Amino acid sequence: MGLPKIPERGRKGSIVDIIESIALEETALAALINSEAEKVQAFAKCLDCNHISDVIDFQKSVSGVIQNAIKMQMLLQFKLENVTDLIDNDCDDFDDHCDKRTKKSK
Repeated sequence: MGLPKIPERGRKGSIVDIIESIALEETALAALINSEAEKVQAFAKCLDCNHISDVIDFQKSVSGVIQNAIKMQMLLQFKLENVTDLIDNDCDDFDDHCDKRTKKSK
């Protein structure tokens, strides 16, 4: 099995790809959190028919998912900050996206 073919991308294209991947991961996290909210709403409607141990198990499950979503969000924030630094360093390539105040003098 050979290595996958990776298209040649310039630095700007690679940075754009990273930003797009962050946006896609953010969208996926939003969908995950939304589905957890729907699950909680459905569970709450049936609260009288659930045993206390079921409620505790459910709460632990939701808490775990939300904690993992928060961790992923933090990692995405770090990733975005790093990519923002790359853009600031290469501001000439991103003139239409750079704040003139952040341009580094050469």
